[in-house]
Amino acid sequence: MRGCFWVRLGIVLGVPLLFFLAATESSLLAYPLAVATVMLVLGFTLFGLGIFFYPTNLKLTIIQITLLCFFCYALFGWAMAGNHAEMAFIPVRIQSVEGSLVEDSLLSSSGKQLLRVRLESCGTSDGATGSAKGVLSALVKIDEFLVSGCRVTLDGELAPDGSLFFADSVQVLAISRLQICRRDLLSRIERRFTLALDDEESRSLALMLLLGRTGDAAFPLKELSLGSGCAHLLALSGMHLQFFIGLLSYILVPLFGKRRGRMISVFIALLYVLLVGPKPSLVRAMGMAIISLFFKGKMAPYYSYFATACLQVALFPSALSSMGSLFSYAAYGGLLCNTLFSFYRPKWMEPFFASVYAILFTAVPTLSVWGSWQIGGLLIAPFASLLMFALMGSSLCVFIFGQRFAFLVNILHHLLKAVFTFGSDLFGGGLDVGGFVLYLFVVLTLLTSIGYAERALQKRRRDSYELEIRVRFTEGHIEIAR
Repeated sequence: MRGCFWVRLGIVLGVPLLFFLAATESSLLAYPLAVATVMLVLGFTLFGLGIFFYPTNLKLTIIQITLLCFFCYALFGWAMAGNHAEMAFIPVRIQSVEGSLVEDSLLSSSGKQLLRVRLESCGTSDGATGSAKGVLSALVKIDEFLVSGCRVTLDGELAPDGSLFFADSVQVLAISRLQICRRDLLSRIERRFTLALDDEESRSLALMLLLGRTGDAAFPLKELSLGSGCAHLLALSGMHLQFFIGLLSYILVPLFGKRRGRMISVFIALLYVLLVGPKPSLVRAMGMAIISLFFKGKMAPYYSYFATACLQVALFPSALSSMGSLFSYAAYGGLLCNTLFSFYRPKWMEPFFASVYAILFTAVPTLSVWGSWQIGGLLIAPFASLLMFALMGSSLCVFIFGQRFAFLVNILHHLLKAVFTFGSDLFGGGLDVGGFVLYLFVVLTLLTSIGYAERALQKRRRDSYELEIRVRFTEGHIEIAR
């Protein structure tokens, strides 16, 4: 059992660390030969010592863990190298790039569409063309969003550091029929909400929660959520997918049984993911939902988490260059850590502790990207999460039944805005690295104190019973034998 604890802890800490190193393009993932040599020496050293001290099963476990660690290191290093943008010409000469979109375009606060392009070629102003590879982000001023998978050509200029392409125009070269159908279906759903919801902000919020589509009217609420430390609640993620799977399971399990109802729910959720697009956080949640069907026991969530990470990196290596993957795996790693260090606590405190671990795990990437982090999400997130789930349910009712539930979406939208405003005013400005260290110290002290108190209480209970055994007799009717 102790070994399982260390395996689970290694998974919970190792997967977010690898995603963080890959997303920041750290040089620590660029030395596979040196790391392989170190792991080989370490593995054989432990194996050699184990000849005299360890049983055979433990020696085999040491070899398996060593090989698995190197496999994960090589896999993430390969994906990071493949995402690094490299072109045949220096950045100042490049005037056009060509490639395929790895995700649907996103509307930025400046009114431009943000594209993530898997590069195929590049060109200069004098007509020269050359090869290119990697994933490059681009900004272009267009009104219509572009779906993933289509091949595009962007004309403009590349930033001096090669991190962003500022496009003046875009030309769609090819798009599959499947992507055209998906785009048309998304447009019809958006038109349905336009007819059912008159309030533009409420409509933008409903589209953002159900489809991940961001409109101009949604940015004020996104700014408030960022200031209150709850920006992750509005981004389409695994939390939203679990809402659909839970809702479908509630309806289908009584009809088809637990296992079949769960499988049908996951299949319908897969169709939903195909509709809204391959967002990294949704792919992570969908992968875990499918893989978890084949695992049972306490280790099932950890094995599903680890296997999904490896499969997503192998099948969709471009996900490593997205901060959405990093925050998704970090937040879920915090939730798993919450179950790993579980102790007695009231059920009503469970959302609080889940928020503690999730914020703790996402604090490091938040500090690396924005330089500050918001501790307000610790208190605001549990209330905002309930409102978010209610908004998703009411938005779904608006889509099915029309304007009958529009008033409910408007009321919940104003409540959510009030909660974000309160959190932004109370915890505005954010905390730096020093604040994070203080938060970490307080959390560790709190958890240590609670764990010590729990063990002391258990020891006191054991000492109160003779032979550490408590015998309880059942009630019965006793009569004198005649």
